[in-house]
Amino acid sequence: MPSTGLAQFKLRPAVVVSKDANNLRLDDVIVAPCTANISRWREPTQYLIDGPEISTVGIRVPSVVRCEALMTIPKTLIVRTLGHLSDAAVAAINHCLRDALAL
Repeated sequence: MPSTGLAQFKLRPAVVVSKDANNLRLDDVIVAPCTANISRWREPTQYLIDGPEISTVGIRVPSVVRCEALMTIPKTLIVRTLGHLSDAAVAAINHCLRDALAL
């Protein structure tokens, strides 16, 4: 993932939030970055991954999906798939995205 200032890159988890049809035909994807800084997890634009869901999605510690910090990145920056979100988690992230984008 690019840093906030886009000056350097670090290997970081993210959730692909662009629609599957676009992911198949375009060279870029839209992602919501994840962070282990869960201090603001109650904000309506952040989804907390914790409990048994941690191992399902392939991360090591409780983390939040930051739907207010979307980025478009080339698919070539994606190293691997860590895991998958449940249908309930996808629905919750969609709600966070609607809030973040005022949809």
